[in-house]
Parts: sequence; C-alpha cells; structure tokens
Amino acid sequence: MTRTIWRLFPRGVPRYLDFACGTGRITSIVGPLAQESYGLDISETMILRARQKCPSTTFIVADATRERLEIAPVDLVTAFRFFGNAQQELRREALAAIWTLLRPGGYLIMNNHKNAGSVRCTLRRLRGETLTQTLDYKGTVEILKDAGFKVIRSYGVGFWLFRAAWVRGGFLDSRLGDVLDSVSLVKGIARFCPDIVFLAQKP
Repeated sequence: MTRTIWRLFPRGVPRYLDFACGTGRITSIVGPLAQESYGLDISETMILRARQKCPSTTFIVADATRERLEIAPVDLVTAFRFFGNAQQELRREALAAIWTLLRPGGYLIMNNHKNAGSVRCTLRRLRGETLTQTLDYKGTVEILKDAGFKVIRSYGVGFWLFRAAWVRGGFLDSRLGDVLDSVSLVKGIARFCPDIVFLAQKP
C-alpha cells in the first residue's frame, strides 16, 4: 500500500484521512507519509488508543454520515476493515461521505476483508453453512461506481486457504509465506481472495 501511495504522491500526501480508523493501525502506516493527517471514528475508546499510537495525527470522534466535518478537502482517504462489516445502506452512506470529503482527483484506498466470493466462503456455502459475508468483488465495484468513484485497480490478499491459521506462528513473515501470498497478486485472482484492496479515484 505504501508503494502505491508514493507513486500517487511522490512528494507526500498533502491531506490524509483514515476513515473508521479504529485504534490507528492504518493511520500509523500512512500518517507519516502525509503533511496533515486525520483519523475519524465514532468510538471514543478506539480514538483514545489511536492518539497514543499516532501523536502527530489529529483525531476526530464523529459520524461522518450524519455530521459535517471541517477537514475537507482531503487528498487521500483510507478505509480498512469497515465495508466488510457494514450493512449495505451504511456502506453507501459512508462512500457518499468520503466522496464529499475528497477533493476532485483525490483517491480512496479501501478493502473488503470479508469477501463473500472467496474460495473459502464458496467451500463453506457448498457445505451448507450460513455465512455473514454479503459483499463480493462485483458488489464492491458496483457500490464504488454508484457513489461516483472510478476504480483504478484492485489486488487480493491471502488467496491460499490456510493463511489465517499461520498468522500467530510467524509463518507469514517467512520466505515461503511471501511466495504464497504473492499468488494473490496474480491478475484475476483478487475476486477469489478473502481480502481485496481497492484503489479508487474521485474524478
């Protein structure tokens, strides 16, 4: 993700917002690349933890779908681990809010970490399981386009089935782990990965 951001903003991001920032995991990665960095979440508890992690970022406790924020326009918005959890109407409201906050030509980097079209979800459905995942690759592209965004590119994460089982063992940091994860970047495979990252632009 940072490589993508450097390509988009070789001199650094002028104004950056982490939407639904939680405890600041993504903020701590992208914030140092920005001249002005903001984090937004509705949870004051989460924001308190994020402030400790990212002291140079300005954090806001607010609901951007219901309140007007005085930070627009921003050049880059990230939104991770939000759209996979949200209901469809909230997804649309969130994208409308992000659209309003972005300047024309600005970028959104977001993910769907609960891809309903992943290999794993498909196998679970074939076993007769009822899944909570409702958003797949096509659905994500559709809501982005409906909100007025142009989808620039997407890439998958974790195509191989047992990725999650190795997280705690440090396997993901190994050379073999890197090789297996690189499979997710093969063109056309993103729609089958459990996690998909999208780069979109406000025209």
